[in-house]
This record gives sequence, structure tokens and C-alpha cells, in this order.
Amino acid sequence: MSRSRGSRRAASYACALLACFAACAEVDNPAVAPPNMGLDEKVFRCSVEPVLVRQCSYSACHGIAGSALRIYSPGKLRAATPANLDAAIVALTEAEHHANFLSASGFRFGAADPLDNLLVRKTLPATDGGYAHEGGAIFSGTGDAQWIAIEAWIAGTGKCP
Repeated sequence: MSRSRGSRRAASYACALLACFAACAEVDNPAVAPPNMGLDEKVFRCSVEPVLVRQCSYSACHGIAGSALRIYSPGKLRAATPANLDAAIVALTEAEHHANFLSASGFRFGAADPLDNLLVRKTLPATDGGYAHEGGAIFSGTGDAQWIAIEAWIAGTGKCP
């Protein structure tokens, strides 16, 4: 009986090993352009980042390190822990500006249509095509100048004032 049990165990191991090798087939995933490709960081800094800092960077929202959209801002979240209050409220560093750009541009990933984007949709009221957002609608609608600035940046048509 122990021989039979040993044979079954060996057969089980062989099946498991075979399944592992079968699962290791090569997958050909075509390269995808990074989501920030084609987005203008200068336009982000002059017309989008100020909106995100003003509207979204609170510590209960996107001013926390673990948030999918994470926004650094003076007096709130900083890339490095400030030594004192004066250090917390100084202007953002170049690295913090760039990190904000990368964080926001990540929401462009996979969206062919600028309007099919969480960064623009979650900020709108449902009556204007907005998606559920824990913080509620941020902008009054698609005519809001702040929303237009974000949508134009994602579409590649944004300009600095």
C-alpha cells in the first residue's frame, strides 16, 4: 500500500511540474509608449499643477504618499520630510514638480480619447459625464476653466496663459 501511495505522490509531482512548465510559455507583449509621451510638462506646470495643488492636494485626498494621484504641495505633502515649518512651506523642488507631472500623466495611460480619462471624468458632476469620486465633483462642469485646462493638457492642446 505504501508503494501505491508513493506512486500517486510521484505522479502528482510530475503533473505539478508539467503544469509549471506549461505556464511558463513566452508571451509577446508589444511595447507601449509611456503615458507622459506627448504631454507638455511646461503646460502642466503653468496651467494644470496649480489647479491640482489648489483643489486636490489635501491630506485627506491626494496629498498623501499612497494615493494613485499623489500631489506634492507647499505646506502639505513633500517628497522629503521637512526639518521645520519654514522648510515645509517653501516652493516645490524641481523633483517634486516633475513627480507631480508623472503622477498626473499616469492617468493618461491607455486612453485614446482625452475625455475618457479619470483625471477629467472623476472631477465632473455625474450630469456632465463624471464618474464617482469620493471627494465629489470638483468642477462645476465642462465649462469650468480649471477643468478645461486639464482636459486641454491631456489632449495636447493646452497653452500657458
